[in-house]
Amino acid sequence: MKNSNPNSVEGIARNRNGVRPAYIRLGEDTEGASHVYRTIDETIHVVQDGERVQRFALGARTIDDYVKFVRDEVDGRDWQNRRYYTDDENPFEALARNITTGASV
Repeated sequence: MKNSNPNSVEGIARNRNGVRPAYIRLGEDTEGASHVYRTIDETIHVVQDGERVQRFALGARTIDDYVKFVRDEVDGRDWQNRRYYTDDENPFEALARNITTGASV
């Protein structure tokens, strides 16, 4: 007999109706662009001056990979006001740094 429990993890993953929000704001970079993670299709949308300037499909990469990429490898850009922290960072130190610099969390 098939398990038809509507609250099972398998059912939530298959139907994409879990508690995770559809959009997660990652933060703004030093050029003033906002980075938003769209969980529905695993894409990042970069918005600047009210227009989407880039769409990045994560594919096999993780959201941590993307945040690290902007932080470490994009020339001339870094995170100015970030709301998402990667697995190689201490979130409490990041929070303290935001409080000291006045950046919003």
